[in-house]
Amino acid sequence: MRFIIPIIVGAIIGYITNWLAIKMLFRPYEEKKFLGLHVPFTPGLIPKERDRIARSVGKTIGEYLLSPEIIIGALSKDKMDYHIKLWVESNINKLKEEDRTIKAFIMDLNYGNINRLLELVEGKITESICFKLREDKFQQKSIDLIEEYIFDRYSNTFPTVINENLELLLNDLSSSSEVRMILEEAICNKVNQLSNDERPLNEVIPENIIYETKAFISDHNEDIVNILESLLKDPIIEYKIKKSINTFVQKNVSKAITIFINPETISEKVYRTIVLNLDNDEVSRNIELIIIAAFDKFLEVKVKDISMGISQKIDDKEISNISKGILTYITNRENQDKILNIIEEKIKLHESDIQNTALNFISKELKAILNSEAMYNNIYLIIHSSIENLLNRPISSFIENIDETSIKNIASFIKTIFSDFIMNKLPHIIELFNISKVVERQINSFDVAFAEELIVEIANKELKAITWLGALLGGIMGVVSPLLQMIK
Repeated sequence: MRFIIPIIVGAIIGYITNWLAIKMLFRPYEEKKFLGLHVPFTPGLIPKERDRIARSVGKTIGEYLLSPEIIIGALSKDKMDYHIKLWVESNINKLKEEDRTIKAFIMDLNYGNINRLLELVEGKITESICFKLREDKFQQKSIDLIEEYIFDRYSNTFPTVINENLELLLNDLSSSSEVRMILEEAICNKVNQLSNDERPLNEVIPENIIYETKAFISDHNEDIVNILESLLKDPIIEYKIKKSINTFVQKNVSKAITIFINPETISEKVYRTIVLNLDNDEVSRNIELIIIAAFDKFLEVKVKDISMGISQKIDDKEISNISKGILTYITNRENQDKILNIIEEKIKLHESDIQNTALNFISKELKAILNSEAMYNNIYLIIHSSIENLLNRPISSFIENIDETSIKNIASFIKTIFSDFIMNKLPHIIELFNISKVVERQINSFDVAFAEELIVEIANKELKAITWLGALLGGIMGVVSPLLQMIK
């Protein structure tokens, strides 16, 4: 009994002491006072030193357990390549058997109104494309390409192409009954229009033509006199003039005079006088004035007076013949060559102007088209149709031809991106994340009771061992104490 009682008492004291020490780590949770005085050992050690403990634990975890180097090292292990390849292969094999369309797959994810999202995407893509197309830079590039690949490259062939097409056009026009009818109608309309034209010829004929005609008469007066002289020497003209003079004399000269002078003699004398005086400068000048005066008088005639006389003599048959004559002229190969040569020369002469005019026209039309609402609508329809067709295809149709090599390439690509992320982005993210502070804040946010429960649950076995170790040590002390007494 002398040894047993001390052992039991020592064990109980050791057990209670350790149990109480463990409890005092957490309890009481708050400071206690008695009669206004601070009760020692309140609050418990852990609640009292929670901030320091939290800071220390956070620092330890952030610097030694979850440092950027440790995390990067853990993610950069060789096994990661295998896991990435396995993950890629597994998901691709699943998708190969997926019969759902992309649209159905996205809708099953429940990310909201997919149709509204698609409308926004289609609108943004359309706006982006139209914005690029409407930039002056794009339009200028388009005009430069047209100029380079059409005008510069094929400039030498333009006249040939135009001539070939004009030749075909002229042949078609000349053999077309519709063109003949249009031409006949145009002739009739023009004749009718002229028949009602009250303007004199001097208002219709350009002033420069009138001036040049009169100048021609003055400059070629001598030639005109020579022509008159040659005409008067013509036997037929001579006979007609003499006959006219003879008739005039018989009608206007007294018969008493004609008894002594024969009318034929008078006409002969007058005719010879006219011929002989043509070389006289005054006569030549008078002839010029007479012709110019006659021309001025002619210019006072109204257009309708001339046209009516012509129209009365032109019937449908004549108009048809005129139109046929015009078309026949065009049909003639020689005349066609002349027309085509004239056109070709004009094109070559004004090639630069024609090119600039064409490019300016194309530029204006291109700008109008690109800025039109119809252009936007058409692009939107194309984008909508393309996206709709894409989304309505089964997922399996996109990856059914992916083989082992492609899987390796995909895995390698993902590994490259993942490695780049780990090496270049992750350290910065971890630094911003600040694991030490996160752990510290999280520990400080725990309720003391919850922290106690958490630690006890984690170290329950160890804490019990410490408690029973106290009982063991107390029991040993209970044995040692009587032995020491016996030694004395």
